[in-house]
Amino acid sequence: LFVSLAIASLAVVRAQPPAAAEAEGFRLFARGQYQEAAPLLAAASAASPDRPELARALGLCYLRLHNAAAARAAFARLFGAPPDSAKARLLAAKMMMGEQLEEMAEPELRAAVKLEPKLPEAHFMLGELAIFRGDTDAGIAELREEIALNPAFSMAYYRLGDAFTRKDMWEQAVAPLERAIWLNPDFSSPYILLGKAYYHTDRLEFAEGMLKRAVRMDPNNAGAHYLLANVYRDLGRQEDSRKELELWRNTNKK
Repeated sequence: LFVSLAIASLAVVRAQPPAAAEAEGFRLFARGQYQEAAPLLAAASAASPDRPELARALGLCYLRLHNAAAARAAFARLFGAPPDSAKARLLAAKMMMGEQLEEMAEPELRAAVKLEPKLPEAHFMLGELAIFRGDTDAGIAELREEIALNPAFSMAYYRLGDAFTRKDMWEQAVAPLERAIWLNPDFSSPYILLGKAYYHTDRLEFAEGMLKRAVRMDPNNAGAHYLLANVYRDLGRQEDSRKELELWRNTNKK
């Protein structure tokens, strides 16, 4: 199919200036006519290999046609990686996940770690995919593998803590969430989960501290306000709880 489309597009490319063919490719892409757009964008990208916007558009076009190998080759050009390398497969998987094409991403990641077992972030992404499909135990195993290879990666600790909370393993969630914060204190989500873990392990003062920090960083986070209201209620601070519930209601209205 792609060969026939490419042959058919040659007449279009030859009949008009390259810029016009490129513009037509982008126009077709924007209209969702990916089969027609792909040959034009491929020709434009081959003629101008140093233009990243062409490689990106071509890669996205192939993703929407579910042509993983062609998409990987386009993204490899975009990021300057050999198309069959572990790096190219990792990058392609990242782009696939951004397009919510998880079923395409996992084989790329499996191939990447087979080629390069210590590739940073590959096990992290496999862990995210496992959690996404509901296999939390597999996700925990992958995230632990990532941390062993990439010990300063704060998101791996955050996702590991998140995985433990999904299994109501609140005590086990505390350490990775603390480490996520120590490595990246400017990301609010671990504070919220750690506050929740402290709440479920009856460390209410610690929970209050984490959740107050979270709402200072992200005042519009309804979940943080609701949790903090529960903490204040259990501490017997009814007026503070009422205020947080009001903030929660107002935030939900936005």
